[in-house]
Amino acid sequence: MVTTRTAEIAEGIYWVGGCAQDGGLHCNPYLIVDGDEGVLIDPGSVLDFADVYENVCRIIPLEKIKYVILHHQDPDFCSAVPLFEKAGAKFEVVTHWRTQTLIKYYGIQSEYYIINENEFKLTLASGRTLGFVLTPYLHFPGAFTTYDGQTKILFTSDLFGAFSYEWSLYAKDDYLEKMKTFHEHYMPSNSILRPVMELFLGMDIAMIAPQHGSIINHNIVSYIKTLRDLECGTLLNPIKRDLAKSGGYMAICSTVLKRLGSIFNRDSVMEVVADLEITLDENLNIIDYSDTGNVLWNMIFERVLARKGLTWLMVIEPLTETLSKEYDIPMPDVFESHLKKAEAEASTLNEQNRLLKDINARLESSVQESQNKLIRCEITGLYNYSFFKNYLASEINSILIDKSEQNPALIIISLDNLEKIEYLYGHDEVEEVQRNVAFILESLKEGNEVLFKLQGFTFGFYMPQTSKEAAQDFAEKIRNTITTSEKFIERITASIGLVSLSEIREKDEYTEKLDEAFYSVVAMRVKIARNMGKNIVCSQALMAEYQDEIGKILIVDSDEIMVDVLKTTLENINYQVITASDGQQAVQIAIEDNPMLIISEVMIPKMDGFLFREEMLSHSNANKIPFIYISYLKNDDSVLRASSLGVEHYFKKPFMLSELMGVIQNKIKGESRR
Repeated sequence: MVTTRTAEIAEGIYWVGGCAQDGGLHCNPYLIVDGDEGVLIDPGSVLDFADVYENVCRIIPLEKIKYVILHHQDPDFCSAVPLFEKAGAKFEVVTHWRTQTLIKYYGIQSEYYIINENEFKLTLASGRTLGFVLTPYLHFPGAFTTYDGQTKILFTSDLFGAFSYEWSLYAKDDYLEKMKTFHEHYMPSNSILRPVMELFLGMDIAMIAPQHGSIINHNIVSYIKTLRDLECGTLLNPIKRDLAKSGGYMAICSTVLKRLGSIFNRDSVMEVVADLEITLDENLNIIDYSDTGNVLWNMIFERVLARKGLTWLMVIEPLTETLSKEYDIPMPDVFESHLKKAEAEASTLNEQNRLLKDINARLESSVQESQNKLIRCEITGLYNYSFFKNYLASEINSILIDKSEQNPALIIISLDNLEKIEYLYGHDEVEEVQRNVAFILESLKEGNEVLFKLQGFTFGFYMPQTSKEAAQDFAEKIRNTITTSEKFIERITASIGLVSLSEIREKDEYTEKLDEAFYSVVAMRVKIARNMGKNIVCSQALMAEYQDEIGKILIVDSDEIMVDVLKTTLENINYQVITASDGQQAVQIAIEDNPMLIISEVMIPKMDGFLFREEMLSHSNANKIPFIYISYLKNDDSVLRASSLGVEHYFKKPFMLSELMGVIQNKIKGESRR
């Protein structure tokens, strides 16, 4: 298809594309006309400049184009810009600073409007505002999208693009499969794609205008959810599935045929399988076949190569390899015999070049080995402390420069009792413990977190985007996993500190060196965790926050008279007293208020005193709080159970108040000396 016609996709917004390019990749420039101002979005490449230029000039004089938005640096987006400049256009180039550092090499002469220096928005003369939404690493670190609030159109750059050998301006029913193919080729992983799609789901979007493929003007949410759930990048971490339970070879072969039909067309696929003994329905689903599944799997791809050539094989290769990995079946033979051969022929070198390649490979290996020694811990293989400091500074400063709302968290894990293990078992066993901890932390990673081995017996866990609450839960998961692991020669515990960037970024005392403050706060919290008795997660800011709570006592009893007597007595000697009448309420109060001592009746509603104590032992911020039981129930069984829960003092009602006060005083003093 070749066209120089324009299309108004919304009031004042035009598609101004040129001819379709070979390889099924069609480019879509857009033009916004707002009064006497024009905004050209991703003007395209040198290949279709003539068509795009003619289309733009049909709508608006060239001198009225005030801005050109470039969503990232690829030549199919940007290489036409110098040609527009040469034709006499005067405009500002609107882009991210990371893109600006690269596109200048196209020879662009125009001034730049850097979005991260302008609050991620552009206000036109009329007051109309275009907002910019960052989409990092999809598929460029500085990638972003543009949202026009007036028409509710989202211009999405590469996102929602598609391969299409039968292009149409607006997406048809088969567009989803074409879109999946494009993203399987170019997008790095679902863990990077998903957060952006979840952000889009919260926006009011009436139309999606991608730079490749077709415009989506219906069922917007379904397209966003498709990419949210798309397992692109699964070749790195394939999800294993049971072939038989998923429909066998018939189902996965149908998946391949339907994908080819959406990219090319149904009739072409029917030509491929014309003489095979299979029966298809109108949607290209296989409903019957005569050969074995493995034969069918190989035969279909052999026919694809014989009748449509390598182009069809290369387009379908990512999906095929994903299916092979997921269902643990061999890749079709044709890929090994033909694609590998084609790759080998393309990379064939003469003897001299092969020798040079070997030399370069050895040199590169030596350089890589030297670099690894500089940035990685020799024991664990994790990034070392020096690399950590540089990485943290770069990450935090980038967030500040971009004025990003990104909220990373930093968790520092300090192993508590390695000095004892080194004394008893020697240095080799200490190194083995550290390697096992590194293995545990690697296994707990859920996405883009980065691990570090810091100084001494400490580890770092950087979470690029999270909430304080989620980081707290994850830190507890780390602590519990290390504590309960059987990989160590003796039980290992960890004192853990964590900090969220949102806690400190607005505080005046931290504005100059935010990355240093970020690390200093979490390092201080690790010390607090150790000082509070170890095997604890500390997420509070200052030591004073703990000191204020010294002397706070929780009384748990449904007997109001008993509670009143104890409360009055303790307050008269300057203790702060808080109370709860049942076990569930007591759990919540204990975790939130962190008392220095708990005095509890065994027979309390909703959760008895023993279950209450067990619940406290499962929380790092509460498992060190000493317990005293007072109860009408006291027998051999109850005393044994209390002892098994680490409760040393068990008073039977009625009791001598002076004796209880003496135990309380000793407990409080003992805790204060720790």
